[in-house]
Amino acid sequence: MKIDTLPIGMFQENIYILHDNDHVLIIDPGKHADVISRCISSKETVDAVLLTHGHSDHTGAADDAAELYQCPVYIHPDDRIMIDPSGRTVRSFEEPVYSATADLMPGKNRIGSFDLEILHTPGHTKGSVMIRYRNVLFSGDTLFAGSIGRTDLFGGDEDEMTESIRMILNLPNDLKVLPGHGPASTIGMEKKVNPYLKIVEAGGHI
Repeated sequence: MKIDTLPIGMFQENIYILHDNDHVLIIDPGKHADVISRCISSKETVDAVLLTHGHSDHTGAADDAAELYQCPVYIHPDDRIMIDPSGRTVRSFEEPVYSATADLMPGKNRIGSFDLEILHTPGHTKGSVMIRYRNVLFSGDTLFAGSIGRTDLFGGDEDEMTESIRMILNLPNDLKVLPGHGPASTIGMEKKVNPYLKIVEAGGHI
């Protein structure tokens, strides 16, 4: 297994390219499909584009990547409204995705050659998810090193984020966290230093 991390764009959103046995998943392609393609060899097969949520800094190159590799785009159904090109009201951090999309549902998922666990973690958006592969957790904008995603945008909810943090507190300490922005961490480290996790662990509300 190999993971490329590409922080791209104004918000330095982390695009992740997950390689295993000549198969690839592209996670949160925010911009520049041409830059992404430089990390993928001609002998590899791209199985899918996965979106942890519907904000444009995570979805901006989804169409280009899907067209380039002729692969499906997955998103949780609760965030479809954010990328739906038909009859939309454009809000901050939203752009349409025109490719056909499939549902990224909670629980065990077999996508291409990858056995994934999808954790539904609303709070930043209604359809925010974290994607677990082996001992790696792609946490999107739910969990960052030392922080969490904001809850004041469309679909954000403090109560839901609090419940999502309670779920995170039950994850194994050695699970590596690869967030949507910023440096990597581990669940164990976040339990020690992340003030939001500490508040919820103590019975509080963010």
